Amino acid sequence: MRKLNLALLLIILAVFPLAGQRPEGPGWSMEKITPAVTYYTFSGHDDVSDAPQQVYVIDQDLSDPHYALRFSYSPDNVPTSDVFLRNNAVAAMNAGYEASSIVIKVNCYLRSCMPKNTVFDNPVPNWKSEGAVYTDGMQNVRISFDGKGKSIEEQRAFYFASHESNILTSAPMLIDNFDPVGATFVDPGLSAAEIKSRHYEDPIRHQGVRHPRTAVAKTADNHLILIAVDGRWKGVAEGMSARELTQFLVKYFNPQYALNMDGGGSTTMCVRGFGDPATHVVNYPTDNKTYDHAGERLRDTHFYIVEVGDEPAVPEKRSERVMDAVRADRTLAAGLDRLYDMTPKRLTPAPKGYEPVYISHYGRHGSRYAYNAKTYSLPLEMLREAAGKDNLTARGEKLLADLEAFWKEGKYKVGDLTPLGWKQHEWIAKNMINSFPTAFKKGSRVDACSSAAIRSIVSMASFVSSVSKNAPAAQVYAHEGELDIQATRPNMGKNPFRYKGPDTYFPYPESSRDFLIRLIPDYPSLLKPLFKDPVAAIGSRDPYDVFFYYYMLIVGIPSIPEEEQFEVNDLLTGEQLALLWEFDNYERFREYQPYRLPCSSVVDDMVAKASKRLEEGSRGADLRFGHDHVVMALLMIMDINGAGYIPPRADDLVQSFQTYNSPKAANIQMVFYKPKRGKKGDVLVKVLLNGSEASIDALPTYSGPYYKWDALKAFLTARTDSFVTR
Repeated sequence: MRKLNLALLLIILAVFPLAGQRPEGPGWSMEKITPAVTYYTFSGHDDVSDAPQQVYVIDQDLSDPHYALRFSYSPDNVPTSDVFLRNNAVAAMNAGYEASSIVIKVNCYLRSCMPKNTVFDNPVPNWKSEGAVYTDGMQNVRISFDGKGKSIEEQRAFYFASHESNILTSAPMLIDNFDPVGATFVDPGLSAAEIKSRHYEDPIRHQGVRHPRTAVAKTADNHLILIAVDGRWKGVAEGMSARELTQFLVKYFNPQYALNMDGGGSTTMCVRGFGDPATHVVNYPTDNKTYDHAGERLRDTHFYIVEVGDEPAVPEKRSERVMDAVRADRTLAAGLDRLYDMTPKRLTPAPKGYEPVYISHYGRHGSRYAYNAKTYSLPLEMLREAAGKDNLTARGEKLLADLEAFWKEGKYKVGDLTPLGWKQHEWIAKNMINSFPTAFKKGSRVDACSSAAIRSIVSMASFVSSVSKNAPAAQVYAHEGELDIQATRPNMGKNPFRYKGPDTYFPYPESSRDFLIRLIPDYPSLLKPLFKDPVAAIGSRDPYDVFFYYYMLIVGIPSIPEEEQFEVNDLLTGEQLALLWEFDNYERFREYQPYRLPCSSVVDDMVAKASKRLEEGSRGADLRFGHDHVVMALLMIMDINGAGYIPPRADDLVQSFQTYNSPKAANIQMVFYKPKRGKKGDVLVKVLLNGSEASIDALPTYSGPYYKWDALKAFLTARTDSFVTR
C-alpha cells in the first residue's frame, strides 16, 4: 500500500509539478528590493556542487505590472553597470554569448540572427541557440527550448520568422518544463580528464567544467529568476558546471524553465543599493583577476529590470500602437502630405565645454500642389461621369462643383511650391540659426544645393534668403547642377554618377493593389458619401489608381492656399483615412526601399563634407534640398529611430516605416559639436529629424542624444557599404 501511494505521488508530481520555491537554509540571505523584486545571496559550502560558492539571485514577481524585464543591445560592448545606471534599473545582468553565435532581437529590431556557421576546428558558435528568452518588454516573459532537434539552418529560419518583439538565444537549456535536461547536456559517464582534453570551446568542455555561470529561469507561479554564480576564486567561489547549476536551481528554486547564458568572465550582476557604491556590481567578476567588483567584461547584451510606473502590464504591439495614433490624428494619416510642425522643439543642452560649429542637412521641398495631375483629374473624371448617369449624392454634387472651380487654374499649378512651402523653409532656417548660433558666426560658410525640381530650387531660395537675413555674418552660396545630383536626387534615371550594387530583395510578396484589397475588402464603401452606387462609379478602373489618388486629393488640400481649399475631411472617417494611409505607406515602401542603394551617395556626401569641414576647422552648414523619397531612404540607410528595421510581416511594416516622418519640408540635420577654445575632447554629433532629437539605436551615446563622430562616421560608412558595390 505504501509503495502504491509513493508511485501515485510521483505520478501526481509529474503531471502537477510543484510551483517555484524560495531558497532557505545555511548560507542564504534575503533582501526585499521592491515589492516585486527580491534579492537572495548564498555564501558558503554548497552541498550540490560540494564546493565553496557565492551565488547572487534576483527574483522578480512578473504578476506585478510596475516592473518589467528588458533586453539591452550595445554593439560597441559596455559593462553591465553602464546598462544598469543608464536605465536607472532595479537590477541588471549580462546576457548572451557573442553576437555572431546567437539571435538578438530588441524592440522588434533583429540585430543578429546567427550569421556565422563555422564548423569545428575554430571555436564553435553553432550550439549556442538551443533555447531562447522572449519578452514583450513588460511582464510577459517566456523561456523555450525552440532550438531542440533543429539544424543551424532550421534554427536560423525559425527565429528569423518569429513575430516576437524581443528574442535572446543561448545554451544549454537547463530545465525544460521541469525536466532537468542540463544535467545530461554533458554525458555523466565522461570523466573529468576526458572533458578537459577537449577543445576549450567544445560545448562538452565549455559546460562540463566549473566556471562562473549566468542563467535565467522562470517558475510555474510566474516568477523570473536571474542568477549569477561566481567562480575561479579557489576556496571562496569555485563556480559550477552546467550539471551542477541545473541541480542547484532544481533544489532551491524548482523553476519550470531555465536557460544557461554567457558565463565565465562575462558573469556580472548589479543590484540597486548593494555591492560597489559606484557601480552596484554585487558579484566578483574575474576579468581583472583581482577579487573585487571592478573586473567587469564589456558585453553587447544585457538583461535589466526597471520600474515602469503605471504603464499597462501587456502593451499592444508597436504596429497596433502606430495605427491607433494614426486613427486618432488625421495629421499623421496625411503621411507624406503632412504639414511641417513649425513649433520649436525642446533640445538637450550640449555637454559641458562643447558648442555647435557645423550642420549637415538634407531637406525636402515645402508644401506644394499635388505632384501628379491625376490627383485632381481622376476624381474629377469619376464625378463627371457619375453626374451623367445620375449616380451622384448631394455630397458628390458639392465636391464636383468644388473640383471644377479649383481645376480651372489648378491644372496649371501641379507640382508648384505654395506660399506655405516658402514659409516653412523660412521658419526652419531661422530656427536653425537661433538654436545653433555659434555655427553661424563671422567667417562661417553656408553652401546649398538643390535637385533640378523647381519646387526644390524655390525651397532652397527661401531657406538661404532666411539664412542671409538671420545670420548676416555668414557667407551663403546656392547652386543646382549635374554635379549636385549625388547629394540631392541620386535616384534620377539620368544620373551619370549613379551608384551600383546588388539587386534589392523586396521582403513582401503582395502588390500594393492586393494589399489594398486585403486591407479594405469592402473598399467601394469608402466612396458612399459621393456615389449612390460606388461599384458602378469605379467601373473598370483599377482600385489602386482610384484610392491612391483619392487619398492624395484629401490629404493634400491643407497645403494649398486657404482661398483655394475646399472641404474634404468629412469624406472619410478617422478609421478609413488610417487604412488608406497604411495602404499608401506600403506602396511608398515598395517604391522607396530600392532607393537605399542610389541614396547612399547622399550619406557619403554628408560624411565627406563634414570630415572636410572639421579638418579645416570651418563653421557653417552644408544644405541639400530634394524630395520625400530621399528623406525616407536616408532614414532607412542611417537607421534613424529604428527605420532600418524591416519586419517579417507586411502588416507590421508600420512599426518602423512611417511616411509621416517625411512631411512637407521634412529635414534631417546632423549638428556637430567641438570643445570650446582651449578645451580638448572628441567631436560630438546630434541627429535631428524635423527638429526633434533622434536616435541611432545601434550606437551607444556619449551623453544624452550626443554621439561620438568617429563612431557615427564608421557606422554610416558601414551602412552604405552594405548597399553599394564600391
